[in-house]
Amino acid sequence: MNAFKKFNEKVGKVEVAITVCMMTVLVALVFFGALLRALRFPIVWSVDLAQLLFVWVCIFGADAAMKYKAHIGVDLLVKRIPVKAQNIIEMGMYIIIFCFLIFVIYQGTGLCMDNYLRKYQTLKISYSFGTAAIPLGSTFMLLTVAEQIGDLFKNWGKSSFTGESDETRNVS
Repeated sequence: MNAFKKFNEKVGKVEVAITVCMMTVLVALVFFGALLRALRFPIVWSVDLAQLLFVWVCIFGADAAMKYKAHIGVDLLVKRIPVKAQNIIEMGMYIIIFCFLIFVIYQGTGLCMDNYLRKYQTLKISYSFGTAAIPLGSTFMLLTVAEQIGDLFKNWGKSSFTGESDETRNVS
């Protein structure tokens, strides 16, 4: 395993651990916030913190799903075509995703800088703590896509949809 793949794997493990912790805090916070609000002792800052955590959980979760290729995909037709055509389609998708992530990183960084003076109402911290999830998470996704492009080139003769190659199946 090369150094880039090892680095990306370590980032993924840290990312999942942080996401699990954030999700646990988020669920507990929403539960206790609702419970205490029902008892007429509202935690006024719980909504802002829940929103902040939710953004990070969504972005890190999206990268985790991308690492495991668990995003929604329709492969009903694609897996029936020759492996080389499948790989070309997959490479095209990666290029589109790669370009989109560059755009999101650029726009997200601008959003982060635009929001540095804006504060969460009850937390009294910069809104940039929330918006920073977008460029940072997109950077992690960009690393994931780069790794997957490398894997696709390395395994060009094999289908990532069926695990077969043109040589191991009858292609009409």
